[in-house]
Amino acid sequence: MSDTKECWSVDGEEFTYDSLGDLLDSRGDELRPGHKVWRGTAQLPTMSSLADAGNVIEDIAERAYDFGGEWAVDYPEVTPEHKAKLQALLEQWLAECPSPRFYQVTGVVSYALTADDFTPEQLEEIAAEEEDAQRADQAAQGGE
Repeated sequence: MSDTKECWSVDGEEFTYDSLGDLLDSRGDELRPGHKVWRGTAQLPTMSSLADAGNVIEDIAERAYDFGGEWAVDYPEVTPEHKAKLQALLEQWLAECPSPRFYQVTGVVSYALTADDFTPEQLEEIAAEEEDAQRADQAAQGGE
């Protein structure tokens, strides 16, 4: 699994599209050339950022102290090899779980849509919608 991927947003806050094409396919009826959208880099979590042997060992030590008080000081006695083995086990277990469907977005930049970003079909739909809107405006002005 790649650690990063491209992501897109219509509002600069919710980056739910994997490509500009996906964004336009889903929201193209709302967007026109000249509208601003945002592109960012989705930073996926690494297994080691989610599973940390040091945190597990620290939690065990705290629970041992809660149970045994000062008699439990220095428990567990962990060698670097023990810690590395636990880290590998945690990462293996996590790799067997479903992949994360979340990420942090970095490197956000605004992007102004151009006619080249739209398919010919999308541009035809935009032109038809604009003509319909102009006719409706003209009818509304004539009816006043």
